[in-house]
Amino acid sequence: MGPIHIIPIIITILQLAGISRVWYTYLYEDGQIPKSFIEFNILALFSMVVLVLFRCKYFNPGKKTGLWFLPISISFLIIIVLIISYILMGIDKYK
Repeated sequence: MGPIHIIPIIITILQLAGISRVWYTYLYEDGQIPKSFIEFNILALFSMVVLVLFRCKYFNPGKKTGLWFLPISISFLIIIVLIISYILMGIDKYK
């Protein structure tokens, strides 16, 4: 396994650890929504970096690998959930 195969695996592990941290903060720590939401925003920024890294690494000719599917899927889900959260907060604020 070269570095091309290890990078998506490491990114997936980091993303799952980040999601676990946000979930743990939300459930068992202070339970303050802003703390969890700030951590979720940081996780979404990390996901955007993952998408940029995917764009640079995956589209190089001859270096395509299917291991990028999982980190990219997780990144898109995190960003979509964050966008939905912002939309719901905006709707709730201007009701």
